[in-house]
Amino acid sequence: MSLRLGYDPSEPTPKNTPPVKNVDQPASVLNFETAWAEAQWLRGIGNESKRSKRNAGPVDEFYVDRANSRRDAVRLRLNEGFQCFGETVGGRYRVPFTEHGLRSDDHHVLRRLVHLTPRTSRLQSGRDKAVMLGTDAKVLALDEPWLVLNGKVRGVFRIDLDITFRGWDTLRYEIEQMSLPCLPHVVVGHELPDGVIERPHLLYVLPHGSEVWFDPEDPRCRKDIMSLWRGVHAGITKEFLPLGADPGALANPMRVKNPLSPFWDIQVWNEQTFPDLSEWASWVDTSTSRDAMIRESAERLSRLDKTTSNALFTTLQRRAFELLREMRTSNDPVYVETIASGDRDRLAEALFNRLVPEAISMASHPKQAMAILYRVTPFAAERWDPARASRDDRKDRGACAAEVEGLDLHERHAVGGRYGAAERARKSAQMIREAIAALHVEGRKISKSEISRRTGLSRPTVHAHWDAANS
Repeated sequence: MSLRLGYDPSEPTPKNTPPVKNVDQPASVLNFETAWAEAQWLRGIGNESKRSKRNAGPVDEFYVDRANSRRDAVRLRLNEGFQCFGETVGGRYRVPFTEHGLRSDDHHVLRRLVHLTPRTSRLQSGRDKAVMLGTDAKVLALDEPWLVLNGKVRGVFRIDLDITFRGWDTLRYEIEQMSLPCLPHVVVGHELPDGVIERPHLLYVLPHGSEVWFDPEDPRCRKDIMSLWRGVHAGITKEFLPLGADPGALANPMRVKNPLSPFWDIQVWNEQTFPDLSEWASWVDTSTSRDAMIRESAERLSRLDKTTSNALFTTLQRRAFELLREMRTSNDPVYVETIASGDRDRLAEALFNRLVPEAISMASHPKQAMAILYRVTPFAAERWDPARASRDDRKDRGACAAEVEGLDLHERHAVGGRYGAAERARKSAQMIREAIAALHVEGRKISKSEISRRTGLSRPTVHAHWDAANS
């Protein structure tokens, strides 16, 4: 049966002609392909019906022109292929080229990815990962290099490798040495003229029918299954840390380098094995902490020892959040614009540029400090919550992530309590110190009672931190 958009009544319908079953194919593959063929056939009937009603009744010329333009663009794409006239995508100039056909025609997993995108009205894609636009033609939108998959029905795990590899064979060999149930289903990246693969995305696809309904606001969604999905994704990412996996990418799990786009080079390595959530949970650590992974990734990137790396990470993290608070208070133009637009990548870039001098001064080797900062700033930019910060600037969430990893709940509370007490003591001493300085300037008598009145701290608190404030 043809999968073209038109419909020939002489053709048998999918229901009348069962698909040819291949005993080597998993049931989920056969079920999906049958449903896909039937959907294509029904879409063909729908298109014929629309054409028959096209001239019925008075209509708005604007909408007619737009529909005709869209239809012509789609027809041109299908008949003559995708044409690039030369442009920069992902920081690399792409020479003019033409790619004929649709990639989804050739591979089951690529058809699955089409199925796992939102409806046309909600679909977002773009030429830049920071700029996602809507569309009224899905065929055209799926040519764009960046794509946001369906966040309400999640069936894909994306692993973002932040380094380059000598070639596809090198990358495949490295993955084959890992203790994982299967190879990635699709690998997406840019292949340079010398064969080097730049910062690829690995995509693992769940079996058809095992996707996770994901809507934290809907009480019908199972929170335990959503939590398991997050845990599996974090666990897979942790396995790939030695290959340069970026844990920060877990904050935007549905935004991928689009393997359907002619702008990327792809490898389809697996169309047979599709582990479901429970199978993945038996292979990876589902209790992995993203904060701890980011610290580990920074340690690997900087090649510092764990203690030094964690200390530098914590210091830079605190400075990043302090800078964000300062930018919010002063209505910094970059801050205001990036928060309004949701462009956290640009916010991370602004943080990085402003903290570079401080980071370099903190380490004996500037490259190591820059490596830590490279992980800190995207983490801080993604995690920053302006609404929460405006309610309470005093909270420093995640500051003890590395220290509490692997501890039980009681021990975690003890670590957090000690950290909180130390922070309160530090801030109290600072308030007392500033009040003493102000009294000196005013030429007034310095007393614990007056300090208590000015700071709002109790007199016993002032007494307890008096020595620290005057040291």
